Amino acid sequence: MKKTWIYTCAVLLAATAVSVPSLSTVAAPQPAISVTADQLQYDGKTQVATAKGNVVIVRDNATMTGATAMYNLKTAEADLDGGVTVEQPDMHVTAQKLHSTNKNYVVATGDVRGIYGDRKLNGDQVEYYLDQDYGIVTGNGYMEAQGSQMWADRIDAWTKKILAVGTGSVHIESPKDNLSAYANKAEYTQTPGVNDGVINLFGDVHATQNGSSLNGDNIQIRLADDSAQAMSRSTLIIVPTN
Repeated sequence: MKKTWIYTCAVLLAATAVSVPSLSTVAAPQPAISVTADQLQYDGKTQVATAKGNVVIVRDNATMTGATAMYNLKTAEADLDGGVTVEQPDMHVTAQKLHSTNKNYVVATGDVRGIYGDRKLNGDQVEYYLDQDYGIVTGNGYMEAQGSQMWADRIDAWTKKILAVGTGSVHIESPKDNLSAYANKAEYTQTPGVNDGVINLFGDVHATQNGSSLNGDNIQIRLADDSAQAMSRSTLIIVPTN
């Protein structure tokens, strides 16, 4: 399975310190990397490298840009700020800021917008824990995959297994299934490579499909056969079709 775009950001940032050979204190072989900026500076005592003004970082087939960049060799912390973009084949990300810690945790903030293949992920902030393959979108969260869309105040997503949880003002649209749903919380699961997607909706649920509607507090929708099951007292309104 491909790593997520946020993983790519982390890998690139972790390597920023060795981008300019004269600044590096690490002798181990590293991938070919370059940093271009209006100003470049390295402090040997603090082991902090900084780049300012039209920063362009290139590694293999990936390119990152921003107004400023910083990397601390001691703490493995990195920052990119000011109209950040990340580009590589099949991936495009924009954000105001990008920060990574210990080569394991990455957070992008400020109108984050990511496109990875046929998937989209937007939000005010996106955090990613590489060791857990786990991401968190907070603030105006939006996710789009395989033609389906989810909006929520917060979206938790696990990348090695198809699992996403939306919390707060959840709205789901699946045009191919003629499905629209609203709830306080939603959980989506699917077996990789299998058409067995299931959506569990909780709290003030209102779902409509093909003109019919189902309201309740705990409803499960199975996309494979367009079936729905109420787990609590609910109201079903059926619109006859010819």
